[in-house]
Amino acid sequence: MRTAIAASRVRSLAETAGLDDAAAATAAPVPADPDHLSGVLPAYPPELAYLHRRLADRLDPGRLLPGVRTVVVACRSYLGPQPGIEALPPGTAFVSRFAWSPDYHGPMIRSMEALARSIEAETGCRSRAYVDTGPILEKAWAARAGLGFLGRNGLLIHPRLGSFVFLGVVLTEAEVLPDDPRPPLPGCGFCTACLRACPTGALPSPGRLDVLRCLAHWTVTARTPIPEGIPLAGHLYGCDRCQDVCPFNQRALRPDHPCFRPLPGLPFLPLREVLDWDEADFETRVGATPIRRRGLAALQQTARRLWQA
Repeated sequence: MRTAIAASRVRSLAETAGLDDAAAATAAPVPADPDHLSGVLPAYPPELAYLHRRLADRLDPGRLLPGVRTVVVACRSYLGPQPGIEALPPGTAFVSRFAWSPDYHGPMIRSMEALARSIEAETGCRSRAYVDTGPILEKAWAARAGLGFLGRNGLLIHPRLGSFVFLGVVLTEAEVLPDDPRPPLPGCGFCTACLRACPTGALPSPGRLDVLRCLAHWTVTARTPIPEGIPLAGHLYGCDRCQDVCPFNQRALRPDHPCFRPLPGLPFLPLREVLDWDEADFETRVGATPIRRRGLAALQQTARRLWQA
């Protein structure tokens, strides 16, 4: 059995698995600056300390799959026809698009595992799938593979799908042979819309994110109260501002995958209702979404700030 597979065949297998696009990069060298990461990551807040603890693994996929030859990165859009925070009704708060539907890890890992199994079946090579489950620099590998480019907001931007995409990775011992080169990536050009749109100034310069000013951090992952100096700007969970204004998202394809359609009551949650929820209400309304990991107490703390604003 052959141990190589064409890039076009990998894309075809990815589409069969329900993914929108896929690209591959040789597993070495790692597409990151180790010195930069070693200097930046230790300054992250404690809840993000895992990024630094497993830095050696992030810089060497061979530690996850010995003998790996290729990193395949695939994406699936979660952008649908629904408007964003610009349509926020009075008395409600915004939930980021990625949390409008049942947790994306389920459908994404099923698709990525299907892709890994297909590559194994055609090449006989061990292949392993990841969706936020391993210490992998997904965005860096995606950019190296040509799936998209890193925008000024630090997010991966796919030229057709924009940045509202979930990423998954397959590490494989197989060699992926380029057989039809991907078109050149356009980049951001002179656009700085994302930098100007950030309500907290968390993007002080292109490609640099100040985590301690980012609303996505404070309303999703932070374990400490949101500082008084951080304006919430209508956000209850997550923030899409730097993506909403991106020209690539404004003209992006909108596959509207059913598994990523908003659950009833989302994306806008009435603040008065959220403040009245008990644990049963919380579980019923948002328990299937990523919001569950935030917990009711932290969500209500943010809602109280918004209600009093």
